[in-house]
This record gives sequence, structure tokens and C-alpha cells, in this order.
Amino acid sequence: MADAEQPEPAEDFLFKGKRLDCKKKIFGEGFFLFDGYWKENENAGAEKERGKSKTSYLIKEVAVRRIQNEDCLDGWKDVADKLIIFNHNNILRVFGYEEDVANGWRYFALEPYSATLYEYCNGKYNGPMPNESQVLYQITNGVDYLHGKGIVHGDLNPLNVVIAAQSLPVRMKISDFGLSKFMKLCLRKYWTLSKKTYSLEGIKDATEDVIAAGCILFYYLTRGEHLFGNDSKSILENLKKNNPVNLEGLGENHFAYEPIKNMINPPGKGFSWLHIANDKFKEALSLQVNTGKQLGKGYFGDVFEGKFNGDPVAVKQMTTTTAQKDIIQREMNTHIELNHVNVVKLLDVADSADNKFTHLALELCGGTLADYCKEKYSGPELPPDELVLYQIANGLHYIHSRNLVHRDIKPENILISMTTPVQMKVSDLSFVKKTRDDIFSQSKIRGTLQWLAPERLKLLSDPGNMPAELPDGTIKSDTFSSGCVFFYFLTRGTHPFGKHKVTVPANILKNKQEALVSYKQNLAADDVNGRLLAGLIEKMIQFEEKERIGLPEVIKQLAAVLYGMDKSKCQLSPVDVSLGGTYGKRSHPTELILACANVEKLIFYTAENFAIPFSNWRKKKEVTFQHLNFNELRSLEWNIDGTRLAVGFDDGTVVVWSYPECKIFFQKKLPFAKINWNPTRPNLFAIWQSWGDHVFVCDSYIGDVITTIDCKNVEAVKWISENRIAVHSFDRKIEIFEMEENNLTTNRLVKEFTHGEYCHYLEWNERTQYLASGGIYEIKIWSMDDDKPIYSLKLE
Repeated sequence: MADAEQPEPAEDFLFKGKRLDCKKKIFGEGFFLFDGYWKENENAGAEKERGKSKTSYLIKEVAVRRIQNEDCLDGWKDVADKLIIFNHNNILRVFGYEEDVANGWRYFALEPYSATLYEYCNGKYNGPMPNESQVLYQITNGVDYLHGKGIVHGDLNPLNVVIAAQSLPVRMKISDFGLSKFMKLCLRKYWTLSKKTYSLEGIKDATEDVIAAGCILFYYLTRGEHLFGNDSKSILENLKKNNPVNLEGLGENHFAYEPIKNMINPPGKGFSWLHIANDKFKEALSLQVNTGKQLGKGYFGDVFEGKFNGDPVAVKQMTTTTAQKDIIQREMNTHIELNHVNVVKLLDVADSADNKFTHLALELCGGTLADYCKEKYSGPELPPDELVLYQIANGLHYIHSRNLVHRDIKPENILISMTTPVQMKVSDLSFVKKTRDDIFSQSKIRGTLQWLAPERLKLLSDPGNMPAELPDGTIKSDTFSSGCVFFYFLTRGTHPFGKHKVTVPANILKNKQEALVSYKQNLAADDVNGRLLAGLIEKMIQFEEKERIGLPEVIKQLAAVLYGMDKSKCQLSPVDVSLGGTYGKRSHPTELILACANVEKLIFYTAENFAIPFSNWRKKKEVTFQHLNFNELRSLEWNIDGTRLAVGFDDGTVVVWSYPECKIFFQKKLPFAKINWNPTRPNLFAIWQSWGDHVFVCDSYIGDVITTIDCKNVEAVKWISENRIAVHSFDRKIEIFEMEENNLTTNRLVKEFTHGEYCHYLEWNERTQYLASGGIYEIKIWSMDDDKPIYSLKLE
């Protein structure tokens, strides 16, 4: 299993009339893999437009594999022609091929993928993966499908099992199919008993595929261990003896133990342990669907009861062959990233066992807002009306804060949690669309007629004069829909634009708010909250977009109503939100800005007002650390006025960015772990390393260290004025160092305290001029005028 040779330098060349972006992703002996494009006839069925047939083409992003002519196996063309017609979830698609006879190359346009199983098991890929049972099932499913089509792979190994993670669900796919003679990083002889052959005529026995598949499954489960040995020599010897020396390490109780054991000892023809193993893994899939119990029906699929990892879930079942595949893919890719208490959680995406459907495992809820208003709901009691509205607005605004617009807000898409206290949850992201500056482009008007905003309904009312290019929409169309839903809930089933479903769209276009007007007239004189909410809804459903209130202001006004109510009736639950990874986080000292950083990027979030919870903040700016290979994040600190942000990494690198420009003003590698900014001078900061012997005083304006304080075993550092620094050492001393006010390049020791206890932390109070030191068992207060602490507090 020796590493392959380094590839030749990247070059540009044409493929199907498109210039390739020659980024090498994977390479091997005799072939190269590039990013490229493929022009494919997308509509061979001849779409009708104005009475004439129309053929449309799609430029696909593909992986282009380039193989030298002499390195292709004999019979490659017949196999390639068969593979082009295959469209299976666990087979890497071959879209087409071309021959460059003059230069001696063959090009194969393949479905893009993210990594190989070899890379995953060796720690070179850390991206998304299916769960364990899905991986085993999908690998055996792909090989079993090939055998069912009369094709024997002949070269199964971990490099020929790839991970397609560019879209959901993430899938394992069988690739290569023996098109090339060369066996790359994992030679055939290590995965099967057959001898190496340069002709497809010698690859006909499916038994060898079954043995190889068993070895691959074990290799995956053990993250890189071979079933037959621990080095190349022992693997070959044990393969000949059919002695799987490492199998016992898997454990007889593992659900894959018996299937793998059987696969490497396959019976004769007419009986397939591979098929039996595939059925076994199918039974172990973490997602089960009960199609006998339907919960609902959506635009793109039905919703059934199911179980995910043993817990009850709702399962949205969508046909994989639907013409709306791109819309479904968009829903999955965006929904899986959302994490908010008032948005239905997408737990998993998986293919059905028969590959006919895609399943979305969703958080199970007790009913819809429509059910509740029609008295068909029997779940837990809802919170006060005002809090219900707050939660709906909160969930929708969170979606907006992720630069998305929902486009189908209606009572049926507001779900009620089964847990208590009850939470309202925005659901069904079938029509979700990306926004930029709260604006989105639209090729079609999506949504439900009775809940559409007038500016969108207007385009549908006169289809004969509909423009070829639809005008852009804004997120305020969601505000209109949610205002109508608010009124529907408050009145338990009435639309603000009329009681009769058929007249509502016409009334919206006429701005005839007949039900809302009647509601306001019949409000009791002392119903203060009723009047406030009616006035709020009126602002949300204004005919003109520019006159319509935005969701941040809606949340602010609802919060004001809630704060005036009995707090025992409407407790606001804390929001659990994840940024998707491990980040250091620091709030800006003066603005509603949150800085988040890890080893790859720095992200700034902002919010419109204090009434919006943290999870509704939106991304303002992102800085990617290009060409800066950092290790683990150690420190993240704003300066006193928020114009500088210092980030420190495990290797000692300190970088200071300006804000909001995000330009690097300081970058040095020093022995450090922590950062402390000067309390009055925004350009100065101190850095030090725990138990180190130096404190470095740095100036971010000049981008350099201006003085070094020598001390032993530093544990805590704190600026106590613009030119004084307190340093606590491991020998239990606190030393005060002073620099000249007009010349900070020199320093001297001016005060020393004997702490007597281990000190973790120093804090300075400018008003009292006292220094506090915190240890494991004691807090002490020091004055610059005394040698002993003026106050001590013993801790339990």
C-alpha cells in the first residue's frame, strides 16, 4: 500500500468546450482527476413551449478523470457505455467519455465526490458521513446492484469507495469499475484472491467482489485495519490461507460480525452472502418509517410516523425521481444547518432501503396551528397567545437571520411541540430561498394563494402579462404572511382579509381587511393587549412593502407586551444555538457585535436590537484565514474601544485585526497563551504564557513588541493603569511593573506583594484603585498603599 507518485503540474485543457479548473483532487499512477464541466441534454423528452419542441442543456460540474490510452483495460468502452445508463444512489455516475487520440488520453466525466473511504479511515477527511449502519448498507447495496446488472467490479478497495458529500443525503458510492489497469494506493492483490490482470476478460467471478467487500467493511469499522493482517506480507499470506486474523477484534456481538465472516467464506454460485449481508444492514438502519401511519401531506411528499435511533420522529418521504429535485435538495441542505427552538429540527437525511425515496427525519410535533384553530388538536396546553406569536416571529426571524426567506408561511406550516413548555415551530422549508441584503430573486411565485403578499399575488392575477423576468422579492413578503397567521390564530380560524377562502386573494389585492376591521370594532374597551396586537398586525399586513413593519420591530413590540404581563404565565425559554463547530466568542465592548473565531475563520455577527435573542443575530462579515495555517485557538480579546481584535493560537501566533476593516495590523509568533489589552490605550496589549518567564508589551499600531518584562513562572497578568502591569508568579508573588508614561520601552519593578496562595486571576478596579486576586480557596484585595491585603475572603 505504498503512496502514489506525485502528479505532473496542473495544466489547462478543454473538455466538452469548457475550460477545466485544473485542481487536482485525487491522483494515482496513470491517471489524474480534475474539476470540470459536462454539457448534458437535460430534456430529451422535448419540453413544449409555444407549440414547438425545445431541447435544453445543462452544464454540470463534474470530476474529470484523465487516463492514458495504454493504461485503460481491454474492454473499457463496453463497461463505460453500460455505466452511463446507470443512475443508482450508491454507484458513482459516469456521464460520458471522450478520446483525445492525438495526445493519447481518455477523459471520463464522473459525478463529483468529496473523498475516498481510504482518506476517511486514515484521517484525511473530516467532513460529513452517513451513520455506521448506513455506510455498511450503502456499500453492499452498490456492489449488489452491480452484480444484479451483470457487472463484476473486479477491483474493490477503499480507494474505489467514495463519499459524495456535496449534497444531502451524504452517500457512499462504488467507483472505478476496473476502467484502469493501475490499482493506485491499494493493489488488488491485498483485497482479493485473484491475480492482477490487464483485461476485463479475467474479471468475471463475483465471489472475489464479495470477499473484497467484506474486507472493506472491516477496514471502515476499524478505521484502517485490514481483516487479514497488519502489514503487506502478513495480509498476502493470510489471504492465501483464508485466515482473517483480525476478525475477532470486531467482537462477536457486533451486528456486522456474522455478515463479514460469511462474506469472506462465500458459498458456491447461486447463493450470495452479499445479498444476505445487505438485508442484515438494512434491518439495522437507524431510520425506520411506518408508512401505515400518515401524519400529513405536503407539496413534495407525504409525512409518516417513524423512529430515528429508537426515538419517535416525523418522516417526510419524497420521491427521488421528482422533477423538483433541485428544490428538494435546497430544502435539505439549508434545513440541516438550522438549529433554533422555534424551527422544526431536521435530524437526518437518508435514502429509503429500496432507493425510491429520500427520507427527512424531522422532530415530531403534536399538531399544527391550523389543527388547533379547527379544534382538532389534543396535545399539551399552549402558552398565552402573546407568547405564541412571539415564538412564531422568533423562529421566522431566525430563518431570515441565516439569509433565507421562507415563502410559504401559513397555519399548516406552524407546528406545536410535543414537549412542555410548548414551543411553536416554523416548518416546511420546501420553498426556502437564499437572500442577499434581505432581497431574493424568483423565477416562479411560490407559496399558498390565500397567504401570499399582494406584491406576489399581483403577478399571478394577470398571467398573460407576467414579465419574462420576475422582479426581486423581499423578506417582508414573509412578514405579511405571518401577520395573516397571527390574526388567524387570535381569532381561532379567521383570515384578516375575509371569512371565505375563495374571496381572500381578491380582498388582498384590494387591500380590503374586512375581518380585521370588524375585529378591532368589537374589541372590549379595556382589552389593552388586544388593541396592541391588532395594531401590530395592521402594520405587518400593509399593502405597500415599504410601509410594512419588519420582524425585528415585531419581536420588539411583542417583547414589550410580554414584559407587561404576568411573568409566571409566559416564561421565555433560553435558546440553545450552535454555530457549527468549536469557536471562541467575544462580545464587542460598545456595539451589538459578536466575534467568533476558530482555526479557519473569523466571523462577526450583528443584531438589530436588544429584544432579539442571540440566535437571531445575523452574519455581518467573515474573514477566512487563507494561507495562515493556525493550530488550536487559545485567546480572543477586543481592545477597550472595539477597534482591534486580538486572536492567539496554540503555536504562539498572535494576530491583531482592525475592526470593521479586518486588516491585519500585528502578526507575530511568540511564546504566549493569553492576551490582556491596556484599559486606556487602545493600541497596547500584553501577552504571556502560563509558567513562562516573560510578559511581552506590544503596540498594534507599529506591529511590534516594544518592551519585555522579565519575571519567573508567570500565572496571571493585568494592566492596572495605562503604564502599569500587575504580574502574579507561580512562587506566589504579585509584582507591579511600571513604564514611563512617555517612553514605554523600559520598565521597572515598583511594588511587590506576597500572596501566599496560588492565584488564578487578577482584576483591577479603577474607581477604588484596588487590585483583587483570586486563588483556589481565597480572594484578596490589595491597595497600592499597603504591603498586606486590606481584605481577605476564605472560600469553602
